[in-house]
Amino acid sequence: MNASPKDWRATAADGRRRVRLALAFPDVYDIGMSNLGMQILYEVVNRDDRFLAERAFAPWLDMEAELRRARLPLFGLETRHGLGDFDVIGFTLPYELDHANVLNMLNLAGIPVRACDRGPNHPIIIAGGSTTTNPEPMADFIDAFLIGEGEEALPAFLALFRDLQDSDARPPRQHLLRAAAAVIPGCYVPALYAPRYASDGSFVGLDPLPGAPSLPVRKAVVDLVDHPLPTRPVIPFMETVHDRAAIEVMRGCGRGCRFCQADLIYRPRRVRPRNQVADMARTLLANTGYGELSLLSLSSADIKGIDAIVQDAIEMFDEDTLTIAMPSTRVDAFNVHLAELVERGRRSGMTFAPEAGTERMREVINKGVSEAETLHAVGLAFARGWQTVKLYFMIGLPTETDEDVAGIGHLAHAVLNVGRKYHGRRARVTVGVSTMVPKAHTPFQWAAQSRRDEIARKLAVLQAVMRDRGVRFSWHDPESTIVEGVLSRGDRRVGAAIFGAWRRGARFDAWNSHLRFDAWQAGMADAGLDIETYGTAERAVGAPLPWDHVDVGVPRWHLAAQWNRARGLEPEARTRNRFLLLHGEEHPVASAT
Repeated sequence: MNASPKDWRATAADGRRRVRLALAFPDVYDIGMSNLGMQILYEVVNRDDRFLAERAFAPWLDMEAELRRARLPLFGLETRHGLGDFDVIGFTLPYELDHANVLNMLNLAGIPVRACDRGPNHPIIIAGGSTTTNPEPMADFIDAFLIGEGEEALPAFLALFRDLQDSDARPPRQHLLRAAAAVIPGCYVPALYAPRYASDGSFVGLDPLPGAPSLPVRKAVVDLVDHPLPTRPVIPFMETVHDRAAIEVMRGCGRGCRFCQADLIYRPRRVRPRNQVADMARTLLANTGYGELSLLSLSSADIKGIDAIVQDAIEMFDEDTLTIAMPSTRVDAFNVHLAELVERGRRSGMTFAPEAGTERMREVINKGVSEAETLHAVGLAFARGWQTVKLYFMIGLPTETDEDVAGIGHLAHAVLNVGRKYHGRRARVTVGVSTMVPKAHTPFQWAAQSRRDEIARKLAVLQAVMRDRGVRFSWHDPESTIVEGVLSRGDRRVGAAIFGAWRRGARFDAWNSHLRFDAWQAGMADAGLDIETYGTAERAVGAPLPWDHVDVGVPRWHLAAQWNRARGLEPEARTRNRFLLLHGEEHPVASAT
């Protein structure tokens, strides 16, 4: 329902052939169809008569085997054309552990995996998404990255393709890519730059080749109000991970948690007007038939008037017709009020993210939530009928001690004791623990990452204090954390590791049951890198970083100042003055707040 299959033989209104785009998601259908960004871009492109867009997803292992057995290329869902027949293939890259799937999808489509092996008859391969703010690990495989927000950059790229093509012939690859890098906001063409390394193998920088635009590449940013999308999302004929209508009510956050990449790369913070949310809700529900509406943001409780926005949605339909879903992870009483308004008598589970187990660690990560506030908020939740509270934490944070790790268990038990005052043995606390992976463009981009043995030891500390039947404890696999760390902060050499891991069977690495750590170990060895140390080592603040050529709008001195404050080293103003004196750089494109 709401798919937009356009006739490949028909021309646009101006009599010229449409540019054909395959929007590709490197995971299975039921996950990809829950990705709001993909739904937005599908509608943006198909609204324009000059273009057509179809969808493609990574086939599961059994389907891959059938495609290879039958020698059928991976195809677009709308018209079943092979991906090799499209002009442009645009990958959404929201998560590093999906990278090997990109190579596999290209191979299934009969398209050379490496960009340097493609010729004039192959599609242009582009990519966007949050992980492309460090594009270097995937630079060997992607012709052009559209860094930042794609609502305007993607149609601009397709329009340039159309302007440069001669009749029905595709434009020359290098001519198109050079032109795109020069005029499309956020467009980075890795083939125009050569990485340089020191004699010890450390990354030094990128050297522009003749005719390449100067660096840095500044991310593309849009006015959220100008893009009230999607209004006609494709409705799958099956249940997906997030099987509901969705409206992005705010983009960005501004809370300043030092580990959070999304907060920094989606700045500045933009909020949809209340009336636009209401109009979108009416249109979405009329065009989909969904009975559940999700109001998405990084921190819903920070939106002024969010309770009125929720109330507007509720009043459109009676409570038996519409359910409101909303992320609610801020530990404060207002979130309890919001959740109560949303659930209207239904009590599934209340979710909070203290992130760290002790006051000291929450100061380090700039979370700004005390234990007293946490216990007060969960007390309100239990008092108002919730019997289950979900808590999310991280281990492996900078300056962390075993006492901080054990504090997660102590806080979980304190929350459980509050719940038992209201519900006795029926009270439950679910604790999810992940290991921090330092991300590019955050204050922790310089931090060391815990190694496998250290992660295992910290998990053992936690297991020793999680000894109550009322507490359910789950954690992320240490091996997947190590691979994610390599891909998150890697330079261009990591491309050889991705290629080597894929050749050895790496697929669906985001699924713990399918992660092939041995394949990644061997792939890193192919690249001359050690998987245990490459992604985990601390970086020097003054050292060049593989993603320095990407400007997300936050000055580097600000990140350095926050990194120093996390470690208790020096005031922010002193860091700024010293950093600018030494490095002479301050991106002028946006403030850090």
